[in-house]
Amino acid sequence: MPLFLSFEGGEGSGKSTQAKKLYQRLIGQGYTALLVREPGTTPLGNYLRDWLKSQKRQEDAISPVAEMFLFEAARAELVAKVIRPYLSATPHGIVITDRYMDSTAAYQGYGRRIDLEKVTAANDLAVQGVVPDLTFLLDIPPEEGLNRVRAKVGLEEAGTGQVGRMDAEGTRRFEEESLAFHRRVRQGYLKLVKQSPERWRVVDAARSVHDIAEEIWTLLEKHLANLSIQHNDEQAGLFSRLKPN
Repeated sequence: MPLFLSFEGGEGSGKSTQAKKLYQRLIGQGYTALLVREPGTTPLGNYLRDWLKSQKRQEDAISPVAEMFLFEAARAELVAKVIRPYLSATPHGIVITDRYMDSTAAYQGYGRRIDLEKVTAANDLAVQGVVPDLTFLLDIPPEEGLNRVRAKVGLEEAGTGQVGRMDAEGTRRFEEESLAFHRRVRQGYLKLVKQSPERWRVVDAARSVHDIAEEIWTLLEKHLANLSIQHNDEQAGLFSRLKPN
């Protein structure tokens, strides 16, 4: 059976780096995997990503509800055009997504304070039942995460040539929010973990990239081993069977 993994976290948590590293490790070992991101991947998702990035002036800011619907539109297209078809056509494939429905719950629900029942309803409509099997939350105090972001932006502006955030240009819509906002987002994520503990794995993101990547790999192995135990012959050897012959 296919596997659907998602990466979540606040600003500067390193989730994009870890999603890419896990994807590369799986591919390097012969697994069949697909890496996607939100918003992005599809033409509509990339268009909306660019549009959201272009809103630099405070007076151009859209309302929280409109913002939520833009993310949901990108998500619905991603599910319909990429994720669901891939999972259906690739029996032992792995989809890894950099952000998914939980980002909207954390940022627009807890952060923007949109009614959580309405956020849940919008998420349900967008994902159409396609929910991650496992979600990695890269947890970091917002003060430290934001300091990381500012440090990377500073390196870019200094012309060092170092690779920074892939959405660095014009993406201050969340990074420029108050510290209180980012604290609400973090607490929102932690509340989501408590609501569905079987799906979430919380990873301390204040450590080295290597240490985080190793923990994520170990957690994935344990998850698949548990599936093998629970489903016996049906799931036996799932991790190895994901490899092509």
